[in-house]
Amino acid sequence: MSIGHGFTHWYGQSIVVLLPIIQTAMGFTNFQFGALIAILSISGGVANIPTGFIVDIFRRRWGLMLTLCMAVAAVGYGLVAASPGFVVLALVFILLPLPGTVWHMPAIAAISQRFPARRGFSLSMHGVGGQVGDSIGPLIVGALLTLFAGAWRPVAVVYVFPAVVMTGVVFWALFHLGGDGEDAGPRTDMGQRFRDAGGLLHKPAILALVLVSSLRDMGSVVLMFWLAKYLHDPVAEGGLGFSAFMVGLHLTLLLILGVVSSPIAGLLSDRFGRKLILIPCLTAVGLLSLAIEPVGAGFMLMAIVLAIGLFSSSMNQILQATVLDQVGRGTEGVTMGIVMGVNSVLSGVAPLIAAVVVNQYGIGSVFTYAAVLWVGGAVALALTPLRPPPGVPAT
Repeated sequence: MSIGHGFTHWYGQSIVVLLPIIQTAMGFTNFQFGALIAILSISGGVANIPTGFIVDIFRRRWGLMLTLCMAVAAVGYGLVAASPGFVVLALVFILLPLPGTVWHMPAIAAISQRFPARRGFSLSMHGVGGQVGDSIGPLIVGALLTLFAGAWRPVAVVYVFPAVVMTGVVFWALFHLGGDGEDAGPRTDMGQRFRDAGGLLHKPAILALVLVSSLRDMGSVVLMFWLAKYLHDPVAEGGLGFSAFMVGLHLTLLLILGVVSSPIAGLLSDRFGRKLILIPCLTAVGLLSLAIEPVGAGFMLMAIVLAIGLFSSSMNQILQATVLDQVGRGTEGVTMGIVMGVNSVLSGVAPLIAAVVVNQYGIGSVFTYAAVLWVGGAVALALTPLRPPPGVPAT
């Protein structure tokens, strides 16, 4: 599951590098650029909620869901390559986030049920696969763009073939996941599931964590996509004018330390509590974001990008574990579906606001906007009473 998770993230992060190239080649405005990012976030968010219900109901079909994720990745990149303009590309972008979105639900549910006392560490190990995919994706697509002299359509075509291969691999390795009689708690009817889902939204801790996670996701989306654009845009337009390979390299630096930091942070959160890890990390990323534009190009920018990745990469899995600490067994899928769904929909608004901020104040101002989102999440989390992880005393 960790390897497959890495594959979905590889494909998801590759579009981050491709999108500024596509914008330049097809003459999209900043608002169209932001709109495409918003479509990615909103589509993933909308898909999260029904996927959570499906995962909890069809427990013996988790392997089939994971297999379909790989098939959709192949189809999605094939359609990207064939898109003639903005409207068609926008429709294709509805499809692109689905492999990563759907993958998370059965994987998180299975891991959470098998390792309840080591939930933070286990989800972080699953996250390591995602971190590896996040790290190599920008570098691979940057290298392919260099190989094809900046032509993005052949790169998208190349991406079809590994996804086809992984469809077969996942079918072979994970098709029977969920069908081996795992103890997932008592079955409940559909009406009860909807009532349980509604009950989640009445829990102050869950609502607060939705806010924290949404602010974190909004900051992450803004930072990732607009950093890629800042690195790619010409100096005359406020960017740094980097090549596609250098853009990919910097995004790899942004993500690569998560391979090491995620399991360590997850283990520490299991032993000492989630807040002790999350609040300093959220704050540090916000402060470091403010330094991106002032330092310009060079080794200092690389160091800042690396430091942001060190603190930011592990937070998603720890936030997932924090949410699951608050709910009962057997509702993991619907819980994460609701939380991640709301997160992604709200994250879709963030790039549109970023486009307005950039048009009004210049591209460097977007990093201040991202910093406000990250630090806002830290403040909200600090004010929220939470149930501690299993084995950690309440404080």
